[in-house]
Amino acid sequence: MTPLSGTANNDSLSASSSEESSVLSGWEQFSAKRTGVAAALRDMSALLSTAEATGAEESGQLSLSNSIHEIQQAADSLTEGTYRLMVMGDMKRGKSTLLNALIGENLLPSDVNPCTALLTTLRYGPEKRIWLHFKDVNKTPEAISLETFKSDYTIDPAESKRLEAQGQAAFPDISRVVVEYPLALLQQGIELVDTPGLNDTEARNDQVLSYLSDAQAVLFVLNATQPLTLDEQRYLNNYLKDSGLALFFIVNGWDRISSSLIDPNDSDAIAQAEENVRKVFRTNLKDYAGLKGYAGLKDYAGEGTTDLCLFEISALQALRQRLRGQPLAGSGLAALLEGLDHFLTYERGPAELQRALSVANRAYRSVSTSVARRIPLLSETLETLQEKVVSVESDFTKLEEIRDRYRQVIHTSRDINAKTVSMSFRDYILALESSFEDDFADSQPDLEFLDFLEADKRQEFYAAFKRAFERYINDRLAAWEFTAKQTIGTAFDELNANAVEYQVAYAEVVEVIHEKLMGRRFHAVGHDFDPNKAKVWVDSVKDVFEDIPDNLNNAVRPFNGFWQAVMQSALAYICIVLALQLIGVIFSSLFLNVIGIIMAAGGIFAVQAEFVRQEFLKATKKEFAKQLPRIADEQTPNIRKAVKDCFTAYEARAIDRITNDIASRKGELSNLVAQKQQHEINREREVNRLQQLETQVQEQVSAIESMVNIN
Repeated sequence: MTPLSGTANNDSLSASSSEESSVLSGWEQFSAKRTGVAAALRDMSALLSTAEATGAEESGQLSLSNSIHEIQQAADSLTEGTYRLMVMGDMKRGKSTLLNALIGENLLPSDVNPCTALLTTLRYGPEKRIWLHFKDVNKTPEAISLETFKSDYTIDPAESKRLEAQGQAAFPDISRVVVEYPLALLQQGIELVDTPGLNDTEARNDQVLSYLSDAQAVLFVLNATQPLTLDEQRYLNNYLKDSGLALFFIVNGWDRISSSLIDPNDSDAIAQAEENVRKVFRTNLKDYAGLKGYAGLKDYAGEGTTDLCLFEISALQALRQRLRGQPLAGSGLAALLEGLDHFLTYERGPAELQRALSVANRAYRSVSTSVARRIPLLSETLETLQEKVVSVESDFTKLEEIRDRYRQVIHTSRDINAKTVSMSFRDYILALESSFEDDFADSQPDLEFLDFLEADKRQEFYAAFKRAFERYINDRLAAWEFTAKQTIGTAFDELNANAVEYQVAYAEVVEVIHEKLMGRRFHAVGHDFDPNKAKVWVDSVKDVFEDIPDNLNNAVRPFNGFWQAVMQSALAYICIVLALQLIGVIFSSLFLNVIGIIMAAGGIFAVQAEFVRQEFLKATKKEFAKQLPRIADEQTPNIRKAVKDCFTAYEARAIDRITNDIASRKGELSNLVAQKQQHEINREREVNRLQQLETQVQEQVSAIESMVNIN
């Protein structure tokens, strides 16, 4: 296995180590295969489009527009497909340094003090360019220089906290930064996303988390000298565990383990210290194993959990090596590149190609069955054909009735689950009062409660409390969302089963239509129709139903990125805006309440922080409890709508496919009738054209299949 790598068109990267540039990586080879499959799909689309144009002048179109559209979409997806790798972690973990090491240039700000203040996406561009994207979608992105980016759009952690205490954002008008870079790695459709620290502010956390639904993998950066903080455990448990995303754990600063020893040259002491750190990560990360089938990864997780992707990295050392054109030995970066390469090439990539192959096969089946239906009908007289078309009108009505019954099943499930999930939200919100003190204590940072009594420190205390309260709300909603995912996932599993039942009923009616058109008991003289092939109209029914609902909702991940995004959008208001409103209400009366309690106690407890803490939490709980019914009343309808939106999108995909299939079957017949009304059809020439079309499409599918299955 060779590392995932690439060389940009500049001097700093031309000196990349020979171990990286000697051969193409597996991902680069896969990308070439992906390009080939996309080109083959476009050829197939062009072939079908030409056939339909010709058919319009001959025996009529075969109603292949849906197949053509699906093929074009698959080709575009392969060409434009982006593989987003999110780099996440607490502040000052070396995320930007790691990315600089991956690309081989000191591009992103990674000094000791300034830190990334904006979500920054690295993607391919023919030259280095940096774009500011604004929250106002109507405002055109602005190009800035690298120097401006480093100087003006990073922020000192202390400054970040100061602005937060004042309720201000560092860059309130900027949504993100896009860095275009001429790196071969990025040219293969990969995006690297540098994120602000997870322990920065909750508003930034929400922005980072909103990108997860479109990511393929997360590089979670940890600190070798500070194994797994509470913040890191919180985010892993609430947002990444069971997310379906591949998790790569990067233990950065591995070289600092030895430098912290009394004798940094004592090999035995170094080995023992490294093993101790390793054990801590094995214990804390054993529940996050998930990338299977890669024997090349070291077993850091212990026996039976060899699929934990954990890498010991010295990012700064690796960056220095890349800049000097030196081998990557000892930095750990080569192993990480190898792991990413394997994941993209053998875990993520093949599924994309298999989906493209499925689209090609589905198009071939559509062509094959259409040709098989068309040829026997070419010899029919206009009058006979019209009679047959009339005879199947009632059967097409039955297909529409089956579709409408399935639509009603979706509506019933939608209404039941929207009510169930939204009411569970309401009940959950109303029950928060009983667990508030324990849950909030777990979420809060070390608050200096006596600072609340000093006017000059009250703003700092307010900012710390606001952050703790936002965190508490986020954590509680994440806990509820987990159960909502399971509920909706079960609902779509049930719709899966219903889809199979309706597919059977649909196929039975389609076979009746086929019998009436082709005539098991009679058919025109000269037909080459074989009664043993009586299911040529039924063969494609499975194609209509097989992607419902798997294309939107994979059974393995019953609550995939689409549903996640819908629900998160509904929860965003509660997490940020509503939390701030609550804090305002709480603090409007809380100060007087706490001061009054302390004064009533004669001042003897005024210096006892624990007493203040307990009274503060009681007062907070009291004010919070007053607001819970309002939250439940205001937000329950929003949750209900969000759930309905999930089912609405599902319905649109499912019902559209069935509707299009019915229209396509009707269209084939009406097109043939229309052509027979206009002119005499040259049967022999048309049979040859249709058979040649089927052969050509089959050859293209075979070519795609050979590319997909090449090792």
